[in-house]
Amino acid sequence: MTALDRSNSNLDTLPVSEAALPSDEAATPSALRRRFSRLLRYTGVNIVSVTVDYSIFLGLTRLYDMPVAASIIAYAIALALNFDLSKRFVFGADGSQKTQRRLFTEFLATGLLGLVLTAVVTAIGVHSFGFSPLLSKTIAVLVCFVVLYIIRSRLVFTRIE
Repeated sequence: MTALDRSNSNLDTLPVSEAALPSDEAATPSALRRRFSRLLRYTGVNIVSVTVDYSIFLGLTRLYDMPVAASIIAYAIALALNFDLSKRFVFGADGSQKTQRRLFTEFLATGLLGLVLTAVVTAIGVHSFGFSPLLSKTIAVLVCFVVLYIIRSRLVFTRIE
């Protein structure tokens, strides 16, 4: 058995997700359309979540003038909404072989990463660069969008067969 044969036989045990497909299959027009469609749905879900996040963030910041704490609270509330919407509209049956507890735990873990990332980016923007809380939060949201999409699409909502 050659090294190529061994590597191909190992493909049978890998998660079946678009991230795990060989590059020639991942680049087919139908795979690219599926990826683009999923990214658009993820964007839509995140627009809804971010609207909730920003509404809470701006309200709490205006009331208490504590942008980092407001950012954490708003993010945590939006996280719960994002899980439900992502599961329903973005990833569908991906990850369906996992128990709901495991799926939520993995999503929550990525959400906690996003929460820390949001707090750190907001704090750096406000306290180190003198950015407004709104600009700092916006930068944090954009960073989290990219990082969490990559992690969730490749680790949380994957089919393991």
